[in-house]
Amino acid sequence: MNTGHGEPSVVTAGEISRNFGQWQDRALGGPVIVTHHGRPRVVLVSADYYATWKDDTAFHIGEADQPSFETSQSAILDHVAEAFMALNAQLHVTGVNHVFEALVGLSASQIVGRFWEELFPPIARSVMSEQLKRTLRTGEALDFEAPGDGPGVRRYAVRAFPYPGGVAVLIQNRTAEREMLTQIHEAKALDEALSMLPQVMVLRLNVRGVLTTVDANFAKLIGFTTEELLACRLPDIVRPRDRPELTTALEAVLRGDRPAQLATTLLVKNGGELAVRLGVATVINDLVPDGLVIAVTPVEPGGV
Repeated sequence: MNTGHGEPSVVTAGEISRNFGQWQDRALGGPVIVTHHGRPRVVLVSADYYATWKDDTAFHIGEADQPSFETSQSAILDHVAEAFMALNAQLHVTGVNHVFEALVGLSASQIVGRFWEELFPPIARSVMSEQLKRTLRTGEALDFEAPGDGPGVRRYAVRAFPYPGGVAVLIQNRTAEREMLTQIHEAKALDEALSMLPQVMVLRLNVRGVLTTVDANFAKLIGFTTEELLACRLPDIVRPRDRPELTTALEAVLRGDRPAQLATTLLVKNGGELAVRLGVATVINDLVPDGLVIAVTPVEPGGV
């Protein structure tokens, strides 16, 4: 008989809501850990599994079952995205997961037993110390951020909560997220600044060279509406003899070359032409090229 004591599985809340029947069946073979924003939220278990742990309305850990419980607990901690550290009442480390080992660059055997402050930079200790002591004193779960100074770690997101024998923390490296938000804000500010300079027009292309965003001033300059230009390939609106050079330049930047600039000539509605200079850069999304941003400036007659 399958009692549901197999290895745990991990699934997001969104996935289990879409395919509950599938994960309900999976729970017959072992616990299913449901995560929300990367954190374990609930665990789905079979009725047989539940019955083995239930005493009236509370779970209990039988002596014979202790190894199974510890194995499940360890599996959960090693599947979470956060670094986990357990501390005793004196704030010495009693346990960590693999993510924490990677965060501090030490193995569990080198970490357990040490005072927690030895594992964090001075810049983070003052913030964390007060919050850990408060959790120990009040039993509150606290969320806060702390600065870091290690390679690639300049901001920690920390959750401290009561834990048997002391307190535990879950830690995330928020550096990349913070840098991404900064870049988003800077990009928005740059767009707003460029909008104040009508002579600089910004286009966005997908990886096939198709226009996905068209500056209204650009459309007006060449005599088309933005709707007419959307879904057009940029090479299709330059004069024919310039198309090979432009296509080659766009493909090179998409392949990872440095941003480029080049001169070309646009086809204007009603048969005219307009000399322009283009600045081309790649948009990176999830570490792969996702399109191009192009800054366009008209070339004055007689200009280079």
